[in-house]
Amino acid sequence: MQKLRGISLFSGVGGMDIAAHKSGVDIVYANEIDPVIGKALSKNFPGTEVIIDDINNVDSFPEAEIVFGGYPCQSFSMGGKRDPKKDPRTLLYLQFARVLNQVNPLFFIAENVSGLSKIKNGSFLSEQLKVFGKSGKSGYNVTYKVVNAQDYGVPQSRKRIFLVGVRKDLDFEFVFPEETHGKVTKKTSNLLPYTSHGEVIKDLPLWPEGEFYERPNEEGNFSWYFMSRNRKADWDKPAYTVVANWRHITLHPACPKMKLTWSDLENGWKQRWDFSDEYEHLEKDSTRQILEKPRRLSWREAARIQTFPDNFHFEGNTEQKFTQIGNAVPPMLAQVMFSHLINTYGINSKTPLVTAKNIRQNKLP
Repeated sequence: MQKLRGISLFSGVGGMDIAAHKSGVDIVYANEIDPVIGKALSKNFPGTEVIIDDINNVDSFPEAEIVFGGYPCQSFSMGGKRDPKKDPRTLLYLQFARVLNQVNPLFFIAENVSGLSKIKNGSFLSEQLKVFGKSGKSGYNVTYKVVNAQDYGVPQSRKRIFLVGVRKDLDFEFVFPEETHGKVTKKTSNLLPYTSHGEVIKDLPLWPEGEFYERPNEEGNFSWYFMSRNRKADWDKPAYTVVANWRHITLHPACPKMKLTWSDLENGWKQRWDFSDEYEHLEKDSTRQILEKPRRLSWREAARIQTFPDNFHFEGNTEQKFTQIGNAVPPMLAQVMFSHLINTYGINSKTPLVTAKNIRQNKLP
């Protein structure tokens, strides 16, 4: 079958690109503004034309059947200042729409933080849906959903919103795939259990010197802010969200359990958590390793939890690697969406389903 050609925008280090490639997309072009990240992108995808530049400076794009990417999300992030009107990155979705207008692909997949659906009562999301719906020559049928990566086998709780567009003249509409993982009960016996992040990383070095953040020249390795909440997910559960800031990355699951020791939620939501002498993961398997000295996750562990392959190349120093990993779309999650669309299982059509090859050639029933 002839592959669909793809354009990757706001590529980052290439989490969505991995997924697109594995789903049978020939990624012909990618754009990334950061030169360090762009260098890593080029090494990982040598067959792709990688343009390292501000997308505002790029005038033309090649022909493609699918456009994908995660335009910057900091202005919508629940962990940021959440003031989109004062952040110029808020309007970068218009650059995504500009590419749709110029290339007129059959499909697009866009990813963003879940906060996009909440900020200003969802008005920013509504505006994006309106613009994408009118993009290209005939507009797009756009469906969206906030999904949690852990529900699709990723060993991490990570909520994100996906917008999937199908060109209106194809008369199709994307239907999101059902969750495959969850808490298994009699009512959900069809689901697989959540993936343990402890099991995913247990073969990696227990103390990988230089691969995680340690506070330099300061007493105590963890600041009061870090200790203001529980930073340790249980070994047998998915990890907490892998963030891009290496100082805020959560703890290795072999660390001792954290316990709430002080709370004053009425005055600034302040809490204090401290390390106990308990290791919850030993209750199930006493042979598991432990970390008597707690530490944050290493960048290699964070990459595993994000579902990057071990041979994937990250560029720059340790802090920069955490930024690349934390900002990426988990490849496993993205692949679920790409495969569901490209294999046509995720397309709800008024006419019989057709193959990706026929869709590309506009040979519709």
